Amino acid sequence: MHWAKAKESASVYGEIDFIVLSPYGQLLAIEQKDGHVVIDGDDLLARYKPRGNNQGQEERLKSVTTQVGRNLHALRNTFSKRFPNCKFDIDYLLYLPAATIQGKLPSSIDPKRLIDAKRDHQLIETVESLLAGPPKSWSDNRLNDLPIIDQFLSQRFGVAPHIGVLGRTARDFTTIISGGLTAWTLRLSMLPWRLRVQGTAGSGKTQLALHLLRDAAAAGRSALYVCFNRPLADAMKSISPSEVHVVTFHELARTLAVETNQLPEDFSADGVFESLAKLFVEVSPKIAGQFDTLIVDEGQDFEKEWSEGLLRLAKENGQVLWLEDSEQALYQRTQVDLSRWVTIKSPTNYRTSKLIVEFINWLKLTDEPIEAASPVIGFDPTLYIYYDDESPAKQTESAVLQLIQAGYSPSNIAVLSFRGIANSKLAGKGGPVSLAGFNVRKQLGYDANGNTVWSQGNLLVDSIYRFKGQAADAVVITEVDFESLDARSKRLLFVGLSRARLQTKLVVSERACDLLLNQLQ
Repeated sequence: MHWAKAKESASVYGEIDFIVLSPYGQLLAIEQKDGHVVIDGDDLLARYKPRGNNQGQEERLKSVTTQVGRNLHALRNTFSKRFPNCKFDIDYLLYLPAATIQGKLPSSIDPKRLIDAKRDHQLIETVESLLAGPPKSWSDNRLNDLPIIDQFLSQRFGVAPHIGVLGRTARDFTTIISGGLTAWTLRLSMLPWRLRVQGTAGSGKTQLALHLLRDAAAAGRSALYVCFNRPLADAMKSISPSEVHVVTFHELARTLAVETNQLPEDFSADGVFESLAKLFVEVSPKIAGQFDTLIVDEGQDFEKEWSEGLLRLAKENGQVLWLEDSEQALYQRTQVDLSRWVTIKSPTNYRTSKLIVEFINWLKLTDEPIEAASPVIGFDPTLYIYYDDESPAKQTESAVLQLIQAGYSPSNIAVLSFRGIANSKLAGKGGPVSLAGFNVRKQLGYDANGNTVWSQGNLLVDSIYRFKGQAADAVVITEVDFESLDARSKRLLFVGLSRARLQTKLVVSERACDLLLNQLQ
């Protein structure tokens, strides 16, 4: 048992050979001396060989009683400073298995607390007698002290990751190590340049798209990036060069509607986005061949006719990048045929922590297991159950509070509904304006120009559908309910879980919880 304490400008160290801890928190420090021991007046001295190679020097003599007293005092003093409200009872025992005491003991040594070679067989009996039963000062209030004493003696101390630093590290490392997809893509040679990337969540597709957009802007080439989800487009706009065009498919269709004087009067009306898509398909042949670089992201979410119209926008010898992940296909859409394109497949997730990826693979949410390449171990997913007669809001708040208490800031947490916006009691209209005491930021609708209107708040509440292509340090997946773990439910869970860099919590119905646990087992 080693101890250390600060003394003036230096640290002082010492050790006790053995400490026996009783069930009542009593301590017995055993000092064992295997060498020669002699009695010198009122003291007991232990002989030590000279230090180093100084063979000509005499043996060193050290006071055993002074050493024991110093060690006990240091240990008691250190404990009382760290835990001033805890009781610390410590006694001592000298154990001399290779020595026999001759003559009378000095007054500083208690005969009951010394075991030499003659009494070696009494060691266990002596230890038990010194620690038998509770001390006279015992009270049940001291039960709370026992775990503290045990932790102190066992040389253990707890460390918890600083979530802010861990999240920043995860983001930085993800950016660095997921650049492999970009590096390999730039080494490919093809004519015409038509590349299809089938990459799992967190494989580096966004970094590849951003690299090509920056290259196009630097070279003065026209470039267009098109995705399906508005939040992903907004995120890409914030990091892309101003010279390139970053839009959602429906934003692009809206631009054509303006140019052809066919803009809908009310974007909140039913069927308005279907009308815009139809208009784009009709007009796209007239605007073909405009862009040197064309990037289509979330390709699995585009109808065949939309895709064919988009691909027309690239110049014949232009650069076209198609990004997709069939495991994130949340809509029943007919896919365009790209079978003749050069294709890269990447099953490696660099963004999501290892424990969450393991959880995804255990649930068999993807056709093939995905590879965990994040340097962050992360945290095990946690299930919060809500029952048929209660709202998931209460358990969702509990999950958010757990994350806040762990050190996450509200801005680094995303609460994602398993349901779509229209069917969600939390992310949809009429949902709570705050959760766990934090104002929520969620979609309220669209303005007259088709722009998304958001509420004011730091805690994002959205749907899994709309959060595709994005990520947060911690994700709460709420309103999880299904009758069977079918293909659609698996894809929704996969998308939600793969949004998290560090930690995820699932707020699930009782029946969904049973299905998930059965799958894990």
